[in-house]
Amino acid sequence: MRMGTLRMRNQIGILLVAAVLVFAAPSIGHADSLFRLFPEAQANGFYGTNIPLQGDNGTGDFGSTMVFGFYLDYTSEARYAALHYDTFVQLFTHQTRFDRAGQGQFVSATDDENLSPTTKLHFSDFYYRDASVVTTITTTDQGPQFNSVLALLILANDQASINQFNAELTHYWGQKWSSELSLHQTTFFSTGNNNAAQSGDSYFQGLYTGTDYHFSNRFSVGAGYRFYDWRFTFPGQPGQQAHWPFVRASWQATKNLLFYGMVGPVISHTQGQGDQLNPAGLGSIEYSWRRGTISLSGGQEPSFTSALGSVGLLRGFRGDILYYFTPRLLGSAGGSFYDATGTDFSGQFASWGLGLSQRVNKWLSVNTRFIEIKQNETGSSRFIASGSAGEEQGEWATGDYFIVGLSASFEAFRWSWR
Repeated sequence: MRMGTLRMRNQIGILLVAAVLVFAAPSIGHADSLFRLFPEAQANGFYGTNIPLQGDNGTGDFGSTMVFGFYLDYTSEARYAALHYDTFVQLFTHQTRFDRAGQGQFVSATDDENLSPTTKLHFSDFYYRDASVVTTITTTDQGPQFNSVLALLILANDQASINQFNAELTHYWGQKWSSELSLHQTTFFSTGNNNAAQSGDSYFQGLYTGTDYHFSNRFSVGAGYRFYDWRFTFPGQPGQQAHWPFVRASWQATKNLLFYGMVGPVISHTQGQGDQLNPAGLGSIEYSWRRGTISLSGGQEPSFTSALGSVGLLRGFRGDILYYFTPRLLGSAGGSFYDATGTDFSGQFASWGLGLSQRVNKWLSVNTRFIEIKQNETGSSRFIASGSAGEEQGEWATGDYFIVGLSASFEAFRWSWR
């Protein structure tokens, strides 16, 4: 546990050092440069019907979550960079054994570089440390249409933290051709609570590349390749690799309607177990108009299927509707479903919900939301936390969350220079 804690602290240190370098590095542009700081806070009151989230023995309770942090950014002609930090507080009316303060953190850093009119470079790092299921549900801006990463964290049932790093280089070869090259790394840190056999980390490193031909500003076709490499510190868990050549297309059918899709075979290799061939593909549809947006995405791809050390195929979809009733009143509805199937673990996660958010003024907004999540998981005992949702029978665990909250953020500092 001590080594795991040090490793997590080192991740935060790396992010902060990287952020200092990003903001301290000189801009190559000659336009005005702008630096801003935004303190932020969030408070939510909620009622949950199943705390902790379990197939049985979960009880309802009232509680509150609070978020405190800041957002700062730097803008120039050649660069946009930002750093975001939050920490969490979680309190319950009756089940005070689950109270937590300052134990979980969220840190993200991004850097977009305009190296030239035809070459762009993007860096991003995302670190989510020891955030509980309740905190993840009540404070994230992604609910109820949780992405696959947050779904895997919820399936881990308070057992893991995550760090994701991305670097992407994009180059335009004239008006018709464009290429991209990206590197990706994901690490799940398993805390091993309740089960010492679970202690260990899961690593994923990947290389993506692709080239597209743009027939017009609205239609492009291309091909590419993804390489996945998974490693684990869990005893006896073999390393795995996957190769995914694909074709893809993007079509802006109208000013408001966009289609995107990619498809290809996945060749997976597991040490000591040989190769497997599976189909994979991802797709998305987005429609926007003056008052709102509808989006739907989904498919099947090779991925972690458990934050606790299992790899396989992740199938799922997510969709949402955003609608502005007035310029300040936003309504939302959506949901997601993920089916993670691997050698030693399988889990299903589903969510849906709706909400309203009212911006009171430039710095304060209030919201109310309802979110329901359902999950089940089955697998060998060393991958499933003691007392986790569904345990080993594959039972569905359901939790309903009724949330009322407010959030505040204001520009506390601004510095502009040439």
